[in-house]
Amino acid sequence: MRKSTNISGWPVMRGKCPTCPFNKDENGHDAVPDIADMVRRRCLTEASQICHHPRLHGKEEDHLCRGARDFQLELFYRFDFLETPTDEAWEKKMQEILS
Repeated sequence: MRKSTNISGWPVMRGKCPTCPFNKDENGHDAVPDIADMVRRRCLTEASQICHHPRLHGKEEDHLCRGARDFQLELFYRFDFLETPTDEAWEKKMQEILS
């Protein structure tokens, strides 16, 4: 069984970290496609992705992954679930759902 972490209220990283699996290579493809695909599936079916970068440096993980959130924003916008593909639209929709 996977460990569950309550990520409600966690901020999203302002930008993609240097080791983000959603960074692109020189050809515009995912730098680490297998991991990026795994994270895409997980952030659509389970929960938002916690940024892994702090763990690489022995720090506490306390932010969500910007690359995964950008993917969520774009997809939910295309499905007409969000008004715009922005963090503000995400927050607005979350408030609507939770109220």
